Amino acid sequence: MTDTIIAQSTPSGQSALALLRISGTLCPKIAAEALALPYPTPRTSYLRDYLDGESHEMLDQVLVVFFAEGNSFTGEPTLEISCHGNDLIVSKIIQDLIRRGCRIAFPGEFSKRAFLSGRIDLTQAESIAELISAKSEAELKIARFNLKGMLSRRFADLQDAILDLQAKLEASIDFPEDDIDEEKKDSLHLLLNSILTEINRMISSSTKKTTLSNALKVVLIGSPNAGKSTLFNGMLGQHRAIVSDSPGTTRDYISKELTIGEFRVELIDCAGIRKAETDTERLGVDMALELLDEASIILFVIDRSVPYPKELNEMVIDRLRDKNVILIENKADLPPDPSSRDNPDIEDNITLCAHDQSDLSRLFDQVLNLLSKIYPDDPSKDLIVNERHSALLKYAADHIVEALQRLSSSDGNEFVLQELNLSREYLDEIIGIKTNEDVLDKLFGQFCIGK
Repeated sequence: MTDTIIAQSTPSGQSALALLRISGTLCPKIAAEALALPYPTPRTSYLRDYLDGESHEMLDQVLVVFFAEGNSFTGEPTLEISCHGNDLIVSKIIQDLIRRGCRIAFPGEFSKRAFLSGRIDLTQAESIAELISAKSEAELKIARFNLKGMLSRRFADLQDAILDLQAKLEASIDFPEDDIDEEKKDSLHLLLNSILTEINRMISSSTKKTTLSNALKVVLIGSPNAGKSTLFNGMLGQHRAIVSDSPGTTRDYISKELTIGEFRVELIDCAGIRKAETDTERLGVDMALELLDEASIILFVIDRSVPYPKELNEMVIDRLRDKNVILIENKADLPPDPSSRDNPDIEDNITLCAHDQSDLSRLFDQVLNLLSKIYPDDPSKDLIVNERHSALLKYAADHIVEALQRLSSSDGNEFVLQELNLSREYLDEIIGIKTNEDVLDKLFGQFCIGK
């Protein structure tokens, strides 16, 4: 890391200010020659004229902050220059810095240098990219939590638990008098199983991470003319779906993203569920049923003013088992049908009129409450890993399973130790203790330039 790198850390385009970040050994020299700051006090803002290195003309009046080696984000001497947000000014300053010996940073190179200098570990580096790309408050919370190192600590706890087991096994090999009897072996089995349970729990959390990143699907489903499209439009606050008294108006599904509380949601209005009369309608019904498998929440809409359509039971009810469902008895402005007692018995339910704003507000509260149960507000209660972590954790889990089998067999403790070592190496790779340059290039290459 001998090069001094430069990048614009704010988006290009006309704006009040633009931030340029410089990291590397040339920073003190640039501060002295371009900004007349030979001995800047670290973390202090200075108002200075930026002078061109060839013509010595002032390119802009800038605000500059110097960070000393070991006390910057990258761990290297760093300058942050705030200039006016005119692309021409920014370009002139960058070109001058290149003439002074800097080069343009690669995507994610600042974060990569922070990792390589030990300022952050790999999970924290990933959380920076996730913090920048987050599109909902829930994603922000997870990224902020991981940036603090909470996820790293959980992985470190797993490593410590495995190391503790290894120490016990090593002692039994080096000191025969400490040989592992059946009672100690049972204790080791319990410890290994607890480690495996924690790893599997973390693996399963990656599904939530993927779902949160892609927007949570909230699917409206029910029979034709139950008022799904009216409810869809009401929740969006705009006329997005066609509403008609003719059944089967919605043949394909339509969707729109919105924010509910801290969650980014994709609200989906599906075709009405009934025995289809045409091939086109049948395709729409099949598509609606398939969406149920992807839904975080299903809004099951029925018309309480007419008899409950029994065909929904054979087509839908079985698919709702073990799903997060809110039963919506719609059209509360009309007299209820006497047979409404035949409606499905779903614990989470609400009676409303899709035209009533106060009813819609109650529905939003109910959906938010259910989302908060599925995805807890406090990530410490449900640490969430990404796909890279999940893939490596699966390998780690495989070796823990193998260690359990070795421990139960007549194999020597050396074989158990080998499996524990292999498992711990995958945990090392997650936080970056053990990795390779190709992995780092791929990971940091997904970052934006300037971060």
